[in-house]
Order: sequence, then structure tokens, then C-alpha cells
Amino acid sequence: MGQALRLSLLGFILLTSGCAPYLVVRGGVVNLQKLQEIKSGVAALRALEFKAAVPIEVKDPAGMKRYFIAELDREYGEERLKNLALLYGKLGLLPVGFDLRSALVEFYSSQVAAFYDPRAKKLYLPEDLGGGIALAAVQFFAQRDIMGEMVLAHELTHALQDQHFSLEERLGPSGNSDQILALRAVAEGDATLSGFEYLLGDLDETSLAQVKKAVQESIQEARSLLSDIPGAILEELLFQYYGGVSFVSRVLQERGWLGVSLLYRYPPLSTEQILHPERYFDEPDPPTEIALKSLSFLFPQDWKEIENNVLGELMVRALFQRFFAAEEAAAVAEGWDGDRLVAFRRGDEVSFIWATVWDSVEDAGKFYRRYQEMLAQKYAGRDAASADSFVEQRDRRVIVVEGLAKEHAERQIEKIWQGMVLEPQPFNAFFSRLRSRPATPR
Repeated sequence: MGQALRLSLLGFILLTSGCAPYLVVRGGVVNLQKLQEIKSGVAALRALEFKAAVPIEVKDPAGMKRYFIAELDREYGEERLKNLALLYGKLGLLPVGFDLRSALVEFYSSQVAAFYDPRAKKLYLPEDLGGGIALAAVQFFAQRDIMGEMVLAHELTHALQDQHFSLEERLGPSGNSDQILALRAVAEGDATLSGFEYLLGDLDETSLAQVKKAVQESIQEARSLLSDIPGAILEELLFQYYGGVSFVSRVLQERGWLGVSLLYRYPPLSTEQILHPERYFDEPDPPTEIALKSLSFLFPQDWKEIENNVLGELMVRALFQRFFAAEEAAAVAEGWDGDRLVAFRRGDEVSFIWATVWDSVEDAGKFYRRYQEMLAQKYAGRDAASADSFVEQRDRRVIVVEGLAKEHAERQIEKIWQGMVLEPQPFNAFFSRLRSRPATPR
């Protein structure tokens, strides 16, 4: 009898919440009154006006999946995703033979609740923004669509970012994915905290600490639930949230939302500065830019350059985490100061030259030694393949060559060194100059 009553009550909650007027989306239709309420609230707390309308489109699961496939193919193209899978398999970031495209489609189709498209200037929502039975019950008694409101506030913040800070242009393809990832972390940290503040009211020091703790717990749960996804992919996706919230919350606490907006004018330049905020705020440590002059002299004409990019501290850590304990991987990666990865392909063969620079000679030595150990693990039992690698350290710099005969790499290494140009990236230490000034009242 008692169990039947509880089931009946639960059924009542679910049935009534399914058609409740407080829901943001019901029956595939957006609650326009609720939308306007959230839109006004987000604009007020972020002190940014919407410059243009933000169209909203509701998609069913199949429609969402089709969209993600189209966007992946537009942004990367099937060929580049194959190239990246081959390169990252050779490097050790991904398992050899991993289907990167299918994994990304599956992840986005199953995990992304909603998203703002800066190219189309449109917000896409799923038919159901529900968060499970427990949340449905809470929402019913609170008469608030907690999940829907937070998701919409988050995505509308992305629309504001795009309208005021030109995110579409700044997050486009570049030769420095690490710098782009750092800016993405700022955007996601901003939007996540905006969603929480819309829901909870002003975030003071105590509530910010609670939000950061909640985000970290969610990230740990996500790592457990998504353990079948390679660490490099998962960390790149999750970092934008846990790293972004931690980084942006410091600015929000000290300088308010105006300070958060200034982060887009004076952005962090690397994932290193997100992972170690003191290297942005207190003792600025901008990354060193590395240029490698043409490396085509290393290859016959039938080899084609497929990638020229920066991995950054986060991806270096993810790489070493596949072969060493997390603490050791972090210890190697935290000495990162800059890198440039250039890869070539012929058929299914991949070769790469990875030029790196470190904070100190000791940090470079640590990377050099651990990389040699990693090679022994990566090519265990494959003597011929192991011979096709060469690593050399000179002062704070280390160059790695893989996929070329060791003798050939040794003969050409001097020319590679001569073509390696280091240049510190310009960095405006705006926030570090604010340290002596009183915090901005919120």
C-alpha cells in the first residue's frame, strides 16, 4: 500500500511536471515568457545588453546527432580527423587505430544538453532538458525548471560573449590550439558561473567555493561515467569547465562581472595559465612561441604536411598520463614553456617533429628522461619501430623526431635546430597590475 502510494505520487509529479507552466521547453516548444525572463536576468547580471535577437531551435535526438556530424565535418573535415587520429596514435595521445570522428559524434550526441552556435547565431535545445526523477521532484515543488533555467542562462551567456567579444572569429581554426583552448575555458567558466548566479543569486566567496566544489564533483563523476573515452579527448572537453570555473571565479570574486568581461580583452594565452592561475595573475608567465622553418627537406615529395600546431601543458600532461601516474605526468608537464608539433603523412605512415622549450634546464631534462621511458613503453617488443625515434636536449630545449629512421634524423638534426626560432608571446599583464588596487565591489 505504502509503495503504491509512493509510486502514485511519483507518477503525479512526473505527469504534472511534464506539462507544468514553469518548464523552459515542453512538447518541443519553448516557453517564450520564461525565455524572456531568463534573457533579461542574464543581461542584467552580466551587465551586457543583447545586441541582436537569439533564435532558438528545438531538435529531437536524431536532429541533434545530424547537426553534430555536420558541424564536425565542417570544422575539421573527415580527412583532418583521420589525420589527427593517425598522428595522436603515433604520438601516444590516442590508441592506435582509434576512430576519433565516431567517438566525438557519440560524445556530443549523448552528453551535450544544449549549445549556442556562434556561426548561425542560434541556440539549439533538445526536446527534453530533464535531469532525472529526483530533480523533477525538486522542480515540481519549487515550481522552477532548475535544469532548463541553468542551461538556458549558460547558453544565453555564450550568445552575449559572441555579440560583445567576437568569439566566432577568435575560436576559429589557428596554428595554436592550446591558446584557443584557454580562451574556451574562459568562455565556459564565465557561462557556468553566470548560470549558477542566475539560479542562486549573487555568488559570494562562500557560494563560489561551493560552486567550484560542485563542479569538481561533477567532473569526477563524468570521468567515471565516460571512462571508455580516451583521456586526451575527455580532458580537453572537461578542462574547459573545471579549469574555466576555477580561473574565472578568482576574477569574479575580486573584480566582479566587469572584470570577467575584461578577460576577453586580456585573455590567458595558454592552458598553463589556466592550470596555474598565479602564472597569469601574480607572476605572469606567457608561453614562448616556437616557429620551425620548413621541414620538407626531411621527406620525399610524396609525404604531405598534415598538422602544425601547439599541444600545450594540458595535452602534454594527458600524453604522459597514458604511461605514468597522474602525479608524475603533471610534474613533467608543469615545466612546459612552449612547443610546436609538425606532422607529415604518406598513406598510413606518420612522422612528426616536436620542438619544445621548458622553464628550466632541469625541467627540460625531466621531459627528456621521461620521454625516453615513454618510448620504451610505447614501442615495447617492436625494435624496428623503436629505432625510428630520436630525442635530443640542448639547454632548455628538447626536439623529438618519430617516424623517421634514427640515422636520418641524426644526420639532419642540426638543420632542424637551426630552423627552430623562439619568441616570447606578447602579454598584457593587466590583471597583475591590479593586485595593489582594492577589489571591485559587486
